[in-house]
Amino acid sequence: MGARGTIITAWPSGNDDVTAEDDDFFAAAADMKMPVSIHINIQRKRNAKPSIEGPAAIAGMALGGFLNFPPIMFELIMGGLFDRIPKLQIIGVETEIGWIPEALEQVDNFYWRNRAHTGVDIRHLPSHYFRSNFTCTFIQDRTGIRNRHAIGIRNIAWSTDYPHHGCDWPYSRKIVEETMMDVPADERYWICAGNMVELYGLPRIYDANAATPT
Repeated sequence: MGARGTIITAWPSGNDDVTAEDDDFFAAAADMKMPVSIHINIQRKRNAKPSIEGPAAIAGMALGGFLNFPPIMFELIMGGLFDRIPKLQIIGVETEIGWIPEALEQVDNFYWRNRAHTGVDIRHLPSHYFRSNFTCTFIQDRTGIRNRHAIGIRNIAWSTDYPHHGCDWPYSRKIVEETMMDVPADERYWICAGNMVELYGLPRIYDANAATPT
């Protein structure tokens, strides 16, 4: 129907946890070269509805990306999904990115120590699958930008979030300039445009006066 990607808010099977029953959906997405987006969290019947008011609301919004998305990401990885469907691409939407290097270091460490008695058997370290199968987006994340090489330039992307109230419009360009002031032009291109151009199969537009596509 012309769509270039899809977003899910629950596992396709309807189960609370991802299982082999979800493989057909993910395999179809991979075959169609459609990245699957997950916006911070997956809804599960066993989870209580989070509060959107009061003192806890701000903390929930601020910390949601790195409290909710890493368990989802590692649930997909540890279940062997990417061994079965290696071309599947997952986008973590507005998860922010500063948490990623520490999360990858720790999950590699704990996987290596505990893989036998937990029965988890995947072909590579968990961090391998992050770099081959995931892209995470951010709105403002100076810590993540400083640590972009530890994360992977090709695994991160800036998000405008327009026209949601959380966006920086009409100051988007100003914020990008401020947060990426020391980022070389080629890296900035991949973060702000190139990674999404490739993921969604978008046409590239070249500026004859620029060293990289725009």
